[in-house]
Amino acid sequence: MRRALLPRRRDGGRPLVRWPLTRPAGDPLSWNIQARGRLAVVVVDGELDVGTAPGLGEELTPLAEVGHDLVVDLAGVQFCDCAGLSLFLRVQKQATAAGGSLHLAASSAQVRRLIKVARLGDVLPVTDRTADAIAALDQECPG
Repeated sequence: MRRALLPRRRDGGRPLVRWPLTRPAGDPLSWNIQARGRLAVVVVDGELDVGTAPGLGEELTPLAEVGHDLVVDLAGVQFCDCAGLSLFLRVQKQATAAGGSLHLAASSAQVRRLIKVARLGDVLPVTDRTADAIAALDQECPG
């Protein structure tokens, strides 16, 4: 005799649960850009996903297109999905085409794991801290 742990019910009249498509109040992603000369440090905080990546992309694209060296500090990012990775790849391509670069400072285990699982560690330069990324840039272009 087969016994189920939980009784099975078939409620044909019960509607499916629908999750709201709206975000909680407040901005799910914020960023602060500090530019000095060719260097621009972008501190990102929140959730970087398909809903928020385009807004950040609108800010990074003009900097990349003029050849800035971008350091994106992801220490405050609690969530990142493939839309965030796609944004980084696109911005890196734009920056290198204009003579600049993109470096990620990802101290959070979640972001580092995502980059590793996506096998982008060889494509996107990643350091633990923003200072390490700036030091790497200084070694690439002294003076």
